[in-house]
Amino acid sequence: MKSKKVIIFAAVLAGTVCLNVSAASEKVTGGPQMSYEEYPRIDGSLACVPLCEALAAEVTGCTAAKAEETMADFSNTNPSYIRLAEGGTDILLAYEPAESTKETLKSYGSLDMQPVGKDALVFIVNEGNPVESLTREQVYDIYTGKITNWSQVGGNDEEIKAFQRPETSGSQTMMRKLLIGDAEMAEAKTELIAISMSDIIVALEQYDNSANALGYSVYYYASEMFRQPGLKFLRVDGIAPSNETIKSGEYPLVNEFYCVTNEQSSGKALEIKEWLLSEEGQDFVEGCGYVPII
Repeated sequence: MKSKKVIIFAAVLAGTVCLNVSAASEKVTGGPQMSYEEYPRIDGSLACVPLCEALAAEVTGCTAAKAEETMADFSNTNPSYIRLAEGGTDILLAYEPAESTKETLKSYGSLDMQPVGKDALVFIVNEGNPVESLTREQVYDIYTGKITNWSQVGGNDEEIKAFQRPETSGSQTMMRKLLIGDAEMAEAKTELIAISMSDIIVALEQYDNSANALGYSVYYYASEMFRQPGLKFLRVDGIAPSNETIKSGEYPLVNEFYCVTNEQSSGKALEIKEWLLSEEGQDFVEGCGYVPII
């Protein structure tokens, strides 16, 4: 789990938080109004940090600095679901939890998970890698160990150093759901397992002989919150990831993220959820740089 300072630092690198909070504070979307003290306890996924901060500014009229304070206890995807189930928070903006977390949640009351946006699983390489596109089958074969050299997919005669994420990370959950399923992934060396989303991107940039490295992340985080020079997104089945191709469904590895509440959630939390599902709320999501559902 990353500390709050690291989370905010990652978002500020691209200016995302400041821009989104500033735009939201202009009150252009007519969201629900409440005092700062009434604002519900919020948690969720790292890639939703800018959206959460912009949301606080939108509905309370607070400054960017005060919106940041609402994130003081922010955790990350899987722990946030447990916190909500245990009554430690009121509302989540989060990506899908891991299967192991879903099993744990069965011992609690039901959660109401409503999709509010879309994101995508993306694959990243160094700009020095001549490969521009992989098929879904090729990515599957790389991560299950069948393809081990870039020459097998049109690249240089170099071993593929395929970085992975821990099994309970949000991007690993997407990897399992959208591509790998229950298949056994090739065993990765310790140095090729990136604990956080920022770790995997930094590792791809700095790894020795980095032109042969491959990694994956979620599109919003890698393109808006922690984009690094010298790296590029691969096309998948010939389609480049973008907000447009994610929204249209052309890009093949798309998954939803959610606004999540339960029976313990406050009335203010339910107001926010209802608004995010409305046309105005979806405009707000899109205005924050995310891909809306509608």
